[in-house]
Amino acid sequence: MRLRIFCFLAIGFAQIAHAQTPAKQASGKQMPDPRSVVLVGDRFRPLKYDEMTPEQKTMIDHLFAGERGGARGPFNVLLRSPEAGDLAAQFGGVMRFRTGLPRDVSETIIIMTGRNWMAQYEWTAHKALALQNGVKPEIVEAIATGKRPTGMPAKMEVAYNLIDELLTTHQVSDATFRAAKGTFGEKGVVDMAGLSGWYGLVSMVLDVDRYPLAPGSEPELKPLEHPLPVVGAGFATSIPGTPSPAAAQSTVNGKTFSLRGDRFRPLTYQEMTPEQKQMTDHSLTGRGPVGMFNIAVRSPEAGDLLFTMGDRVRFHMAVPDKLKELTILLTARYWGAQFEWLAHHRAGVQAGLSESQVKAIGEARRPAEMSPDEEAVYNFITELFRTRGVSDRTFAAVKNVVGERGVVDLLVTAGYYQIVSMYMNLDRLPLAENQVAELKYVAKPLP
Repeated sequence: MRLRIFCFLAIGFAQIAHAQTPAKQASGKQMPDPRSVVLVGDRFRPLKYDEMTPEQKTMIDHLFAGERGGARGPFNVLLRSPEAGDLAAQFGGVMRFRTGLPRDVSETIIIMTGRNWMAQYEWTAHKALALQNGVKPEIVEAIATGKRPTGMPAKMEVAYNLIDELLTTHQVSDATFRAAKGTFGEKGVVDMAGLSGWYGLVSMVLDVDRYPLAPGSEPELKPLEHPLPVVGAGFATSIPGTPSPAAAQSTVNGKTFSLRGDRFRPLTYQEMTPEQKQMTDHSLTGRGPVGMFNIAVRSPEAGDLLFTMGDRVRFHMAVPDKLKELTILLTARYWGAQFEWLAHHRAGVQAGLSESQVKAIGEARRPAEMSPDEEAVYNFITELFRTRGVSDRTFAAVKNVVGERGVVDLLVTAGYYQIVSMYMNLDRLPLAENQVAELKYVAKPLP
C-alpha cells in the first residue's frame, strides 16, 4: 500500500489509468489472476508470483490491470528493479496504447526499432501486429532485410524518415523534422521518438536476456551491417541546419525557472495546457523542469512518467553512482548528446571517475586504466551498443560486480538516457552560453 501511494503521488494524473479495481483491466474486461503469471526468461530465471517481493507484486498487478493484461517480454527482467521497472512499464504503456498515432505508423516504428536492435522476439510479436494493423507485407519484408520500403502511405513515410534518420545518424534533418511536425504535430513528433526509445529499452533487455521465442518459432532477423538504411554520414553526421536557441522564464508559487529549446519553442507556464502545468507543478516539487523537460512536456502524460522515472534512475538506483555515471557517459557518447555529456562529465568525476577516463570516452577511446568494476560495466554497455548483445563472459563479469538487480539498473539507466538523448538531439537542445561542446561526431563512438 505504501508503494501504491508513493507511485500515485510521484506520477500524478498519469497514474489514474491504473487506479482501478483489481478484478478489472483498463479495458474493463475481467482481469486474469496475477498469481497465475507464467514468466519466461533465459539468463534471468523466470520468477514466480509467490516468491516476489511486495514491490514486484505491485508491478505485476499494474501490468495485469493495464492494457497489456500480462507480463510477456521484458518484464521478467525489469522485475529485478521493480520501482524503476514499474515506471518504465507505465511509460511504455502510454507509448504503445495512448499516443494517438495511427496504429500502422506506431507498429512500423516498433518493428524498425526491433530491426535496428535485432530483437528477435520483439520483431516476431510486432510483425504480426503490424500486419494486423494494415502494414503491407512487402513493407515489413523490406524492413526485415534492411531496405527502404517502397509504396508507403504518406504518413507512414514521414514517420519512417524520422525514425530512420534518428536511429542511423542520431540527428534529424530540418526537412524531415518539418514534415513530421506538419503531419503529426509537436506531440506526435515527441511520441514517435518516445515510442522508438521505449522499444529500444525493451530490445536491450530482451537481447541481454536472450529472451526465447515461442516453441516452434525460428529467428527471422539476420545480422546486417546496416539493419536500417543509413542516412548521411551515419553517426558522424553533425547537427543539421542552423540552430536557433531560445529561452523562456516563468515564476510559479515563488519558484522561477527557465525552459530552453530550439526546434521546440520554450514554453512559459502561462501558455501551457492544464496537463502541462500539472507536469510542471510536479517537477517543481523535485529537481525542477530541467534538461529535456521542454521537449517531454509536449506529451505530458508520458512526459510526467518519464521525468519520474528519471528521478528514480538519477537518485535511487542500487548500483554505485560511479558505475551509473559511467553508463550515462557511454550512452551520451554513443548518441553524441552534447548537453547530456557536459552535465554528466562533471557528475561522473564527482562520483569517482577520473578526468583522464572521461576524456578518453569523450574522444572515442577506451580508457587506459580502469578498476575491475569499471571495466566490467564499460565492456557490458559498449558491447551492448556495438553488437546488440553481450557475451556470456561479459554478462557474467558484470553480474558478479553488481548482481542481477544491478545489471537491470544499468540497462534501465542506459535505456532511459538513450530516450533523453533522442529527445535532445531531435530538438538540437542548445547548450548554455558558457558551455562549449566537447564531443566530435564520429562513426565509431564506442571502441
